[in-house]
Amino acid sequence: MRKPAFLRIAAASAVCLALLAFASVGRCQSLTLKNLVVDNQAGSIMVRFGVGVDGVQGIVQSLESGATLGLRCQARLVQEHFWYNAKISSTDFVSLVRWDALTKEYVLELPGREQPLQDKDIQELFNKAWDQLTLDLGSWSALQRGDSYSLRLEIRLSRSDIPAWLRYSLFFWSWDVIQPTTYRLDFTY
Repeated sequence: MRKPAFLRIAAASAVCLALLAFASVGRCQSLTLKNLVVDNQAGSIMVRFGVGVDGVQGIVQSLESGATLGLRCQARLVQEHFWYNAKISSTDFVSLVRWDALTKEYVLELPGREQPLQDKDIQELFNKAWDQLTLDLGSWSALQRGDSYSLRLEIRLSRSDIPAWLRYSLFFWSWDVIQPTTYRLDFTY
């Protein structure tokens, strides 16, 4: 028995509207960079910056459904040449956030800090934890006067509770809750 044409059109329209609604939720969320600075602190190349999160509805839904999310910041310093770029140093920073259903609070772990931060308001928690971050990129003596350098910083918020076997077998699937953001700072020392 054939279904009437208007039922097929209605079903297709409903699927399209659902996909558009799902896509629009992801578009209103973003990671923003605050005050990217590279400087010399006690002989080390230090990168100082802050991360802002705009639109937390999708994050709240993911966390309250049991996901653990990780903010990953990857910094890479390269020396620029005409035909190639030489890597000077790189580092990673990972901060985990989860929902504690017992206390009804969001829990955020920062590397190097023993006690996690907790708050009922996720936006306030993000502001407290990620407003001032610092990454150490090694010794300042690795830089040579008069040379050009480029700092590349990638920031992503993704699910960190996905097993490695699943992450690698579904390599084409994105586990990002918010699209990654990449920044570049060119400078001459």
